[in-house]
Amino acid sequence: GLVSGRQYWHDVIGYNYRMTNIQAAIGCAQLESSDKILEQKRALAHYYMDHFQNTEISWQKESDDVLHSYWMFNVIMDIDINQRNTMMDKLNEKGIETRPLFYPIHTMPIYYKKNEIHPVCEKINSTGFSIPSYPELNTNQLDYIADSIKEALNGV
Repeated sequence: GLVSGRQYWHDVIGYNYRMTNIQAAIGCAQLESSDKILEQKRALAHYYMDHFQNTEISWQKESDDVLHSYWMFNVIMDIDINQRNTMMDKLNEKGIETRPLFYPIHTMPIYYKKNEIHPVCEKINSTGFSIPSYPELNTNQLDYIADSIKEALNGV
């Protein structure tokens, strides 16, 4: 249609979310193995949970009425952001890739409102990080990752 008398003139950012045929084919192939991938991701998460029992490390708990996919496995500790960053650096030196948690949405410029604070969300963001959770990790790798995280936590 015409906006401001000009054809194809856009006054706001728009997005084209249509997928290509290749993306659709990949998606269909992944759906065929989604149950297996979900089972592997859940087994991996439970392996970490068992390893982190009786430590200062916590993670998101699964609700009774929800089946968690554990797309990413995030750990949270009672540390400050500088200690968290130090831990991530130490793990990286050991070849363990980590990533900080997503920023709280209320801190993003597009959603920012002056004086809006959400202390729980902000604390989780500054004290946690994601650890490797791809389904192909083997037991030796999982042990190495979990032991390295516990070791790094003891060093901060």
